[in-house]
Amino acid sequence: MLKARLGLGGATDSAVMTKGELKARAQELGFDLLGVAPGSEFPAVPPWAESVVVLGMATLDRAFDLELYIEQGGERRWSKWAYERLVAGAARLSLGLIAAGHRAQPLTYEDSLSVLDLKVAAVRAGLGVRGLNNLVLVPRFGPRVRFGAVFTDLELPVDSPRHDYYCTSCSLCIGGCPTGALGPDGFDRSRCLGEFEPDAAMADMQREQLDFPTAHTRIQCAECIMACPIGKRLPTRFWGLDVG
Repeated sequence: MLKARLGLGGATDSAVMTKGELKARAQELGFDLLGVAPGSEFPAVPPWAESVVVLGMATLDRAFDLELYIEQGGERRWSKWAYERLVAGAARLSLGLIAAGHRAQPLTYEDSLSVLDLKVAAVRAGLGVRGLNNLVLVPRFGPRVRFGAVFTDLELPVDSPRHDYYCTSCSLCIGGCPTGALGPDGFDRSRCLGEFEPDAAMADMQREQLDFPTAHTRIQCAECIMACPIGKRLPTRFWGLDVG
């Protein structure tokens, strides 16, 4: 029934979709969190968007921070698997909404700052709080989560921002930052090793301090994330060699 309602079984049902159904489908698509914020509070989103569906995906391995920079034949291409995964999942959720008779559009990586600040949206949708490390901390995973979004004309129940501020301000993230980008006065982006468009000085620091697993990839710095105690001891396991 859920697959038919979301347009995944070849059938279309124009009945109003529930928030619970959306959450169930988002989980099937690999998302761990879903919250809703009102479209009216974000002036750059499409004017028809009644709801901003904010999606969270736990990123519990360094592979999520792998970036690809490859040039061939004069063409440069860049990719980060975590972002590709977020946009693909949001697009599939949007297709389900469209098939069910609603208007929907996924947020692309290119529009993630000009259209919607995902950190602000995640906090507004009640998924987490802004931590000392300038990232959104969620109760289960801490800062080990990345966000995506879907805009829809479906008017969904809006979530309230959290009132329990569980960032302990322990300052472990400040101590863990290798370049001093975090400090008592906040976040200095110009000193962050995670910068996507570095100047010459930052490029030298990235070359010296980041890991480059292959000829065309690097792992983005995540020291402030790994230092955070919230969600740090969450048990995980590699299941790729399981038999049966």
